Amino acid sequence: TGDVRQILIYPQLQLGQAPKTLRYRFQWNAPIRISPHDPDVVYHTSNYVHRTRDMGHSWETISPDLTRNDTTKQGFAGEPITKDNTGVEVYGVIFAFEESPHEKGVLWAGSDDGLVHISRDDGATWDDITPPQMPEWGTVNMIELSTHAPGRAFIAVYRYRRDDFTPYIFRTDDYGQTWERLGTAGIPARHFVRVIREDPERRGLLYAGTEYGLYMSFDDGRSWQSLQLNLPITPVTDLRVHRGDLVVATQGRSFWILDDLSPLRQLDAGVAASDVHLYRPRDAYRGGGGFFGGGAGGARVYYYLSEEPEENLILDFTDADGQLLRTYAIRPSDFADEDREARGLPADFKPDSIPAEAGLNRMGWNLSSHATDLVDDAVIWGFTGGVPTVPGAHTVRLTLGDVSLSESFGVRMDPRLDVSTAEIQAQHDLLVRIRDMLQESHDAIEELRSVRGQMGEQAKLAVEAGYGDELTEMADEVGKKLTGVEEELMQTKNESGQDPLNFPPMLDNQIAALYGYVLSTTDRPTQGGLERADDLEAELDGHLDALRVILETDVAEFNRLLDEKGVPRVIVKREGRRVSLIP
Repeated sequence: TGDVRQILIYPQLQLGQAPKTLRYRFQWNAPIRISPHDPDVVYHTSNYVHRTRDMGHSWETISPDLTRNDTTKQGFAGEPITKDNTGVEVYGVIFAFEESPHEKGVLWAGSDDGLVHISRDDGATWDDITPPQMPEWGTVNMIELSTHAPGRAFIAVYRYRRDDFTPYIFRTDDYGQTWERLGTAGIPARHFVRVIREDPERRGLLYAGTEYGLYMSFDDGRSWQSLQLNLPITPVTDLRVHRGDLVVATQGRSFWILDDLSPLRQLDAGVAASDVHLYRPRDAYRGGGGFFGGGAGGARVYYYLSEEPEENLILDFTDADGQLLRTYAIRPSDFADEDREARGLPADFKPDSIPAEAGLNRMGWNLSSHATDLVDDAVIWGFTGGVPTVPGAHTVRLTLGDVSLSESFGVRMDPRLDVSTAEIQAQHDLLVRIRDMLQESHDAIEELRSVRGQMGEQAKLAVEAGYGDELTEMADEVGKKLTGVEEELMQTKNESGQDPLNFPPMLDNQIAALYGYVLSTTDRPTQGGLERADDLEAELDGHLDALRVILETDVAEFNRLLDEKGVPRVIVKREGRRVSLIP
């Protein structure tokens, strides 16, 4: 309902009381559970199961005593020397409790003195379903109800307080009518178990928290292997799979999170035996905007290699229309011309680097296209990165020699943002337009610098060959015209990051500032943003027209003179065309 609600549960004063004198024996960490079927229903346990439906104003007891109720073990802690009962020392209590997520009113309870009970009629009757192999006086520390089947459950039992450090895990698939003992293969004999969880997406993929770390099983508990990784050797007291991550609670070493369980969920014998495997990425979330265009979010991609490859491994990301967004390679310097041509990338394109070691590799894509390729000495205050993709279907493709593997995944919008796909598409289209303007301005700078340099060099060679000073004078004159265009496109006086404070920003910096402004929010473009883009594009067109005139007249005349004297021509790449070097 959105209401803020609080229930204060505080057991009756137990200081100085022997547990056997108490009607309700509450332990410090007695379970408190909200019903998965009705948020107004809350359960709390002592040696009985209690339930409230009115925010704790009143309670009903819905079970008999579900413990052994052995009064010989309900005296004072430390007696006869001390009487240290503060509430935690209470024994003979319900230590674990859950309501089935599948069936309302199916209740499971486990005690700290070795009993397990179930009610399938909302607490009206209870059946003892204690596993036959339950160790005497074992503590049922955790009950895990499977998301995959109604009668499927796991219990984690420990007995270390009786000097028994054996790992005990039990599984039932029939509401406790039969049980199978797990945890005997792979978990060391003295690593007693505190918690067991089943992966909510892959049945039979289990995670076990023990006194000395973390274990996992791919075969429903028949065999186990370590999942310790960089986790400290420490008691794991609880586990939770949350949105595809494994959250780990430890005793004394804080909380840990194993990000992205996708590889574990997909790993099988076929994957393990393959030379190269691309895992299906989980859906990624696109974040909101930020200053200078931050907050794009990201996707994780995992790939397995049986050995470090000799050939170049390439990853390509495409959108729902098959448009190439981003390319990565393990050896960017070895990116071949045919790879560029096949992807429609410019001849000087160089991909970003990704890892490629034997075993499991992970890389992250920030959900953006290639960044703008600026001239090396550019100093700009503004955003010059890639455009964030629009939410929808996406594909990652792995290429290694003759092997080509593809997996699809979704890109979703941040669920906290109230924005439509159409609005994001409108923003995206404007960002692409601005990015291409910025790219075109620096393509023009690169080209005019190349032409200016060639003219100077060719004129120098002509003079040395005895053709006179005419070419030198013309190269200087045309060079001044090219420099005039360059200085309109870019602030050539900038040398350090703080120089834009001293010298006014030119067109490229104005474009970059608009780029970051449009990306600073997650919404459709403002009218001001659209009008500013029109203004900057008109200004850019004017400078490009001026450059085109210089190339088509002055440089063409210079080349004509070179032809007459038999000197190699100046190479002009642009030929007056607007070109976007990035997809």
